Amino acid sequence: MCASFVKLDSTNLIQDGYNSTWKYSFPGSAADFRDVVCAVQSITMYNSKYSIDAMQFQNTSLKTEVPTAATTSTIRINLPDGIYSYDDINHSIQTALVNAGAYLIDPTGNNVFFLKLSENSVYYACQVDFSPTPTTLPTLGGTWTRPATDLHSAGGTGLPTTTHVPRLIIDNAEFGKVLGLVSGTYPAASATVASAQLSNVIPQIHPTSSYIVRCDLIKIEYVASGDIVSACDRSDAEIGKLISYKPSQYAWMNCHNGYDYQHLQPK
Repeated sequence: MCASFVKLDSTNLIQDGYNSTWKYSFPGSAADFRDVVCAVQSITMYNSKYSIDAMQFQNTSLKTEVPTAATTSTIRINLPDGIYSYDDINHSIQTALVNAGAYLIDPTGNNVFFLKLSENSVYYACQVDFSPTPTTLPTLGGTWTRPATDLHSAGGTGLPTTTHVPRLIIDNAEFGKVLGLVSGTYPAASATVASAQLSNVIPQIHPTSSYIVRCDLIKIEYVASGDIVSACDRSDAEIGKLISYKPSQYAWMNCHNGYDYQHLQPK
């Protein structure tokens, strides 16, 4: 069988803000694809798809409840779209706590937080550690200080009157999937002693585990999604590295007649 090759690269990218669709127009409308089949020879692209994305995944928000005075204060955290590790999410939580004044400063000048999110590779889980917020400034190692303004400051509502741990509130089920936590409050009840929470479902730190490649030339009459030409995963490509996919055998697909262009879209 005589085969012709069509190459699509960044010059074929449709500038619609999504960076996910390529278009190739055949010059002079010379191709009508009558009685033609096509297949993917290879795919090479950067592993750069966002893991936190308001439009695609709706997984950008969470809350934390911090003890202060005789009550609690709830802080909403909105993550900008991007590629996040658990350390990155933890840093965003800490930034929100700093902005709210929900932290203390140890004798060496380091900010001390009472909630920490991290990866637990032993259990293939996200781990959230909760520590009691003290009722008075600690004395361990020297002089501790309060933030200058807001919740735990001298001019704010202050430290809690009773020692309690902060709590993590998952009110966005899609974000909960990233941590592997079903919607709810962790710990479920107000607590006074340190604790840790592991994922209670399998976490999806990156919601995209594989790519479905669609092409409007493809004609598959027996399924609803009749334009799927191939599928591939990220393999071992780290963030920012190249994903390289080359099938061991071509999967030939029938084409529609009469097209003079093609759209290709990995999703």
